[in-house]
Amino acid sequence: MKLLIDTNVLLDMVLKRNGYDISVELFRKIREKEIPACITASSVTDLFYIIRKETHDTERTYVIMENIFCLVTVLSVTEKDIRDAFGQKWKDFEDCVQYMTGRNNWMDYLITTNRKDYKDVSLSVLTPAEWLGLEDSMQGDPS
Repeated sequence: MKLLIDTNVLLDMVLKRNGYDISVELFRKIREKEIPACITASSVTDLFYIIRKETHDTERTYVIMENIFCLVTVLSVTEKDIRDAFGQKWKDFEDCVQYMTGRNNWMDYLITTNRKDYKDVSLSVLTPAEWLGLEDSMQGDPS
């Protein structure tokens, strides 16, 4: 199982926004089960920008980003990902780039708090709470 983590999930955790405890639990479970979790290269720049803007502290932002890199690996965003996303004409281009990068890298799930932004897609899109519920139900499954 491979997970693509959307930017908003990490921002919730780092900035202690509403639902941050669920994101913390998500990453605890990911570490405990050694499940590969990824973010896109475009998420790295978005995260850095938003965290620095919120904290007003560049050095602290670097420390936070280093901690994030301990939790996830970074997927390159390729020209194919951009062109595939562009061809979809989604209202939110950034979400489409995330989605196409995940699909093109054979991710099993995209974990986001903006589930409504991903309609009619082939990659499974779940909120952190939904994935935790799925993971718990799979743990109890003897097969």
